[in-house]
Amino acid sequence: METTRLSILARVKNVADADAWRQFDSIYRPILTRYARARGLDAADVDDVVQHCMAALVTHVRGFEYDASRGRFRSWLRTIVNNHIRNLWAKRREGQADTAAFAGVADDNGPDQEFERIWTQEHLRHCLEQVRRELRPEEYDAFHMHVIADASVDDTCAKFGLAPNQLYKLKWKVTQRLKEAMREQFGEGE
Repeated sequence: METTRLSILARVKNVADADAWRQFDSIYRPILTRYARARGLDAADVDDVVQHCMAALVTHVRGFEYDASRGRFRSWLRTIVNNHIRNLWAKRREGQADTAAFAGVADDNGPDQEFERIWTQEHLRHCLEQVRRELRPEEYDAFHMHVIADASVDDTCAKFGLAPNQLYKLKWKVTQRLKEAMREQFGEGE
């Protein structure tokens, strides 16, 4: 079973645990990258923000002790990335961070809501990849076609040689496993 988010944070305290760092990076780098892009930064600035945030994570994760009363890891990470973006803008005198930077973002609700949306999407993507590795390729392909690509039951069954009840069972099985993986990923208090 994959480790939970909290255990990943505990494992990366050991800088020699390369597997933990790979998993940590695969979860959090895409969140930071997408968020910085959503804030309107160009590619070079996105890279700068992501590197700064990852360096801050490396520096501070060694002293990490989960304490729900002090706030969530997600909130801390959002603060780090927002502060660096504000500092970047202040250095360039391009104005201060405000929700106007989200002019082209769908469902514009401001930086905090955008961060939450990206956080959830990236964790879901990561969990879906984890679940995909647990399935036979044809099972995942049928699930993906019907649930994610929104193909009809008839079209999906015809392509994969399934009866409708087999597809419904597969959908239920994968959805339940995905929910479990999300609970594992988010950990307690997240």
